[in-house]
Amino acid sequence: MSWDMGFQILLLVFAAVTLGGLGTAFGALVGSLIVGLFVELSTLWLPSDMKYVGALVILILVLLFRPQGILGRRERIG
Repeated sequence: MSWDMGFQILLLVFAAVTLGGLGTAFGALVGSLIVGLFVELSTLWLPSDMKYVGALVILILVLLFRPQGILGRRERIG
């Protein structure tokens, strides 16, 4: 037991849901598959301590070009 238990998985869940698109369950599924596969396969090239950084880099790159996520719809709120 520690105070930061579950922080790494929470960070990956946030990345997966945001990457897939907020508000769509299928987008969350697609985002989680992309993030999960990238995290596990990135250990072939990156040290195992750096595998979570790669997932966040993928999140940043996708959100630069498509801010609503992969399957999210462009909606104006407000």
